[in-house]
Amino acid sequence: MSTATAFAPANAALAFQMWHWQPPVITGKPAPVLDASPTVAGGTVYIGAQSGGFYALNELTGAVQWSTQLDTRPSGTCRPLGITATAAVLPDPVTGTPTVYASGARYLYALDAATGAQEWKTEIGPPDPSSPDAYYNWSSPVVANGDIYVGLSSGCDNPLIRGGVAELDQHTGQVLNTWYTVPTGSVGGSVWSSVAVSASGRDVWVSTGNECDPTQNTCPPGNQTGNSLSIVELTSSLHLHKSWQAPGTAGHDYDFGSSPTLFGPAGHAMEVGACNKNGLFYALQADPLGNSPLWTARIGAASSDLGCIDSAVWDASAGALYIGGNQTTIGGVSYGGSISQINPATGAFAWRTGLPCGVRGTPTLDQAGVLGVGTYTCTSPSTPGAYLINATTGTILAKLPTGSSPVFGQLVFDQGVLLVATETNGLYEFAP
Repeated sequence: MSTATAFAPANAALAFQMWHWQPPVITGKPAPVLDASPTVAGGTVYIGAQSGGFYALNELTGAVQWSTQLDTRPSGTCRPLGITATAAVLPDPVTGTPTVYASGARYLYALDAATGAQEWKTEIGPPDPSSPDAYYNWSSPVVANGDIYVGLSSGCDNPLIRGGVAELDQHTGQVLNTWYTVPTGSVGGSVWSSVAVSASGRDVWVSTGNECDPTQNTCPPGNQTGNSLSIVELTSSLHLHKSWQAPGTAGHDYDFGSSPTLFGPAGHAMEVGACNKNGLFYALQADPLGNSPLWTARIGAASSDLGCIDSAVWDASAGALYIGGNQTTIGGVSYGGSISQINPATGAFAWRTGLPCGVRGTPTLDQAGVLGVGTYTCTSPSTPGAYLINATTGTILAKLPTGSSPVFGQLVFDQGVLLVATETNGLYEFAP
């Protein structure tokens, strides 16, 4: 485990590379692109690639300690694809054994964190031999109180599936409950973001995807929208408590690709917020879920591709909310993306910093006031990459030397180092 000096605004510009690792090409599998975020536990870095390869690396050196192959989506109506979800690492609730919970294309796996040995695997979504690539595990597993929650999602909307959330027993992998976003016989409402669970474990919040649009999809007769395009509050056993649908989103492919963020400004009830692909971040009362937004903030441009899909970051100690976005205009200047600090009580911007490329992955914040921000799609002659930002002022402190690869996964600060997973240039570790 690293003992490096922690990142701070004063030393972030001095960041240097500790090591670099490139996942190998696997014959007959998709390219080893890294879209998942690294997960660090006990001095080991865990990460999966689009090839389906899953790896445990030594945090100090980057050396591979073990690897295993998880399932990949076959070539069909959607492109072949392996792992894009971020793994969770926690002790097994019965044995106490450190365990990795990782999503392949269709299966969720429990792996021994020390060896990679498989403890169990469970297929997510009902099997469909006629459409083996219909479901795909975009959603990262969330572990809470002995349960695992994972979204049910279409692979590429061709075909659409009946979206929802599955609850599994953490020890056995048995599916305990399933909640669907649309009624039986309907499709749509994929959950391709990760769920949020309250500190008490009593409630689960979900953001949902688009409904079936007959101008773009093959829809069953009488298809119903249900809880598509919504922020939803469920009980821990996945009973619907309340749902709120974003206005004006129907028929536009304006998903909630952003996972819900729970936050609690001083003197206010707990709030929940998520950014929609229409470019708007909506904040509602959380428990019970509000009937209308407390406030709405324009983060970026509306886009039916991958607009505002990153989750917000809540800093309880500073009472500040941070979120990245896609194309926007700040002070009359157009930018490919941005990172902003928002007043959680009003939705007003404390500061906004324009970036040459859009932010798709969720930013991250260290304890000394440095934000790590990955960028993806550029609208100007620039290259994507990873930035360090002063969380108090929004000043750009550094752009890290990771080449010209897009960065989708969340940057990870741990024990004085920073891990950056790039799509095509591999995984980097930096220290100040």
